[in-house]
Amino acid sequence: MSVFGDLLLGFRRSAGLTQEELAAAAGLSVRAIGDLERGRRGRPQRRTIELLADALGLSDDDAAAFLGTARRGDTTRAANVALFDRDGQLATLERLAEAAQAGEGAAALVRAGAGMGKTSLLNVLADREATRGARVVRASGGELEQDFAFGVVRQMLEQILTQAPAAVRDRLLAGPAGQATQILGAGATPLPPDGLPGLLHSLYWLIVHTCDGGPVLLVVDDAHWADLPSLRWLDYLTRRITGLPVLLVLAARPAGTDPAEPMLERIEAQTACHRMTLPALSVDAVARWVRAELGHDADSTFCAACAMAGEGNPLLVRELLRTLREHRVEPTAGQSHLVAEFRGRLLAATVVRQLARQDEATRRLARALVVLGDGTGWHVAAALSGLGEAESLVHADRLRQIGVLGASEVARFSHPLIRAAIAESVMTPVELAVGHARAAELLYAEGSAADAVAAHLLLAEPGDGSWRVDALREAARVARGRGAPEAGARYLRRALREPAAAEQRGDLLLELGSDEVFTDPEAAAGRLSLAMSSLSDPLARGRAAGLLADALFAAHRQQRAVEVLEQAIAELDVTEAAGQEVSWHLQAQLVMIGYEYPSTIGVARQWARRLREHDVAGDTPGQRAVLLALAVAGLVGEASAAVVNDLLDRALRGELPAGGQAGLMLAIAGIGYTATDRLDDAVMRFEQMGELAVRCGSTRMSSQALAGLLNVQARRGEQIPLTPQLVRAGAEGVDITDARARLSFVNTVVGSLIERGDLAGAAEVLAQHGGVTTEAETVLWVPVLLSHCKVQAGLGNMGGALAMLLAYGSHEKQDGAGNPAVASWRLQAARIHAALGRREEARRLAAEELELAHRWGTPRVIGASLCCLGAVTGGAEGRALLAEAVAVLELSPARLESARARYEWGMAACRAGDLDAGRRTLGQALDQAEICGSRVLADQIRAELVAVGVRPGPVPPAAPSLSIIEHRVAVLRSAGRTDRQIAQALLLTPQTVAAIRHS
Repeated sequence: MSVFGDLLLGFRRSAGLTQEELAAAAGLSVRAIGDLERGRRGRPQRRTIELLADALGLSDDDAAAFLGTARRGDTTRAANVALFDRDGQLATLERLAEAAQAGEGAAALVRAGAGMGKTSLLNVLADREATRGARVVRASGGELEQDFAFGVVRQMLEQILTQAPAAVRDRLLAGPAGQATQILGAGATPLPPDGLPGLLHSLYWLIVHTCDGGPVLLVVDDAHWADLPSLRWLDYLTRRITGLPVLLVLAARPAGTDPAEPMLERIEAQTACHRMTLPALSVDAVARWVRAELGHDADSTFCAACAMAGEGNPLLVRELLRTLREHRVEPTAGQSHLVAEFRGRLLAATVVRQLARQDEATRRLARALVVLGDGTGWHVAAALSGLGEAESLVHADRLRQIGVLGASEVARFSHPLIRAAIAESVMTPVELAVGHARAAELLYAEGSAADAVAAHLLLAEPGDGSWRVDALREAARVARGRGAPEAGARYLRRALREPAAAEQRGDLLLELGSDEVFTDPEAAAGRLSLAMSSLSDPLARGRAAGLLADALFAAHRQQRAVEVLEQAIAELDVTEAAGQEVSWHLQAQLVMIGYEYPSTIGVARQWARRLREHDVAGDTPGQRAVLLALAVAGLVGEASAAVVNDLLDRALRGELPAGGQAGLMLAIAGIGYTATDRLDDAVMRFEQMGELAVRCGSTRMSSQALAGLLNVQARRGEQIPLTPQLVRAGAEGVDITDARARLSFVNTVVGSLIERGDLAGAAEVLAQHGGVTTEAETVLWVPVLLSHCKVQAGLGNMGGALAMLLAYGSHEKQDGAGNPAVASWRLQAARIHAALGRREEARRLAAEELELAHRWGTPRVIGASLCCLGAVTGGAEGRALLAEAVAVLELSPARLESARARYEWGMAACRAGDLDAGRRTLGQALDQAEICGSRVLADQIRAELVAVGVRPGPVPPAAPSLSIIEHRVAVLRSAGRTDRQIAQALLLTPQTVAAIRHS
């Protein structure tokens, strides 16, 4: 029978017309109608177009266009969806689709639980039928759209109508199906009850007209969430579907309490409706799926684990396989244990839904356990949930049955994600806060650990009771002792939210400020200022001032730090031992802070002069702090290396203070011993600093220790082949946000790049990380300034480099500070002057440097100064100075400076005609330069040897590039440290250290 015949006969049946009435309405003879009913006539193509045009008020062209559009069908979906264990259900639906194509319409209702593959089955069916020429029209119910009248119908009709040309769509809606506009138009109002039958019939006729273009597959997913008016129409259609080329397929959950269930049952009861269910996946089906997704060689044990974890649910299996694939889990027997681990993430949502169906007491216990966490005693859980202990055990069994708790006797969630899911979906933020407050009270009452109580208080709202502040302060003290000041600061910040007396609040601010100095100095400065304003006792104010000055110093507010310290010192009564001790600490702190900034050096020098007059012995911690401060003054040029060494040794004689003060002492000692060439002692102090950083949890201190150790290696002449990327070493656990660490790293990296001839790389590092900022106002920036000048001179900008050096020199003279062991700017300037032909100025600067070097007294700076002076002097006098430089540098650990001196002396000897001595000395210099890794110096020496008739051996291969962490591991291993000790010192895991060592 033709589609046109189907359309007419369907119209006759639905309208209850006789053959004569239908013939009159359609403009055909009664015989023609009879022939159509008996199926003896073919499709009258031209007559069909004409009749459709007349019936809908269209032109012949528009009617033909509409029929052509309908004939094409919906083939937009092409997804190839894999199905497992669903072959029988799919075959049944395809048989129904074939029957519908022959004009025997039908409906099917697929029932299955969530995730059992209903949607996937419908997708495969829709794709296949679309390729066979059927028009596929899809819709889906929505949990939040059940009150949206005709929402599902709207989805269907919009797909049908939007495919037609605009003129066809407008006239189609103006024809017999015109009432459909009332549900398609934006803002349409529902029909009154008496108009519903007519609307349902109009909608039915729109489907009939759609069938004129070919068979239609109507698919409704999640029908249990469909709106009732749409379901009424689907029921209306199902009762009339047998005479249409239409297959209606609905998918819904198993019978339950959804509002749509009565209408679904009515549809399901229709003779034309076929009912089917979807079983759980078999183990074999899951194994095929695993091998299709993760590899054909997937181990059977792994597949069985996936089948057990998926519980036969395709959605769980699919999500599990996706998760395993994303985490690159290999489908081997050895990886089977990971399947259960990932299963918890997928089951969390399911468990939450099951929990919602339990009685209130069971849910209350679950909420209490969410608050308390794993391992909680049942008596605490019972008290928090308001149940008896025995009663709570009964409800705990129920929680185990639905998968909330594991099988153990203690309170433990079957997976951590289940706890998180319940917290997010079952409990409101207010309920969680109240629960944590009550839990903290219960735990505190029974004497639980302070950090256990504080963990709940962090999540509770403030309340009455001084016990809360006591518990949080105790937890902060414990955290501080465990090397976690950030955790302690978190507890104290929470304690400040509790009602507290003014005195107690002042103590809290002091504690919190001292913890935050390491992590947030600006915040610490604000809190400590508030704390000081609440203190009246001079001793307490003095101790608070020291903390405040530390915070201000860390925040680069040195002027304010000096002012705070001077005021606190003036308030102290030094006639009492306690007052004198606090005063020693504050005066020492003032000197150490003041000498780091040119703007405060004058004030610091005055205080240092007063402290020298006291000639303290170092018997108390305060006096040892004074000795350390005087060593800082000596490092900027106010004492010799011997005096600085003595001051450092005496300052470190006693026990180190706790926390940050110890870190500061070790940093100064490491820097001081590096400047005095006691490099082994410097390494020991920097390593102590690194170990202390681990205990304090301070990445800043750890970074400074690493920077100091690298600087020591450079001082030995070991030019590690570092790269510009080293300065961005945050990825390797280095806190380069700290100015002291970063500037030291920058200088070390630039020095390494210069020695290897990579001036462009050195310039890049300086441009990105060594620019003129507020850090240029500290003496820490001076070595970076000298590196800038060296790079500029190497790139040919000698005038610019010389101008920068002389400008710095004038500031140094003005400040009355200068130590050739820290800033040898005169040697650089002298060599540039010499290169520009200004010999006298070069000799003057080199002679000044030599005088300062003798005053400092270490062989390194004396030898380097002699070498420069000899090079710019020339002649016999110059050669004598160079020979002396080589001899002096033999007494120092400065191997690279020694190589340079031998190079200068060897060249001078060759030029003077003493070729044998010159060649011998140049050969020694080449060996030293290659050992040190200075490619530039080695190339210069090779060129000189070739010039005097010596052909040196092949260039040795470059040393492998080491990251700072790899180098640090090597240094600590050479000192006899174990992997565990190295891991603790570098804030790494032992596994990482072992991997670095084996690589």
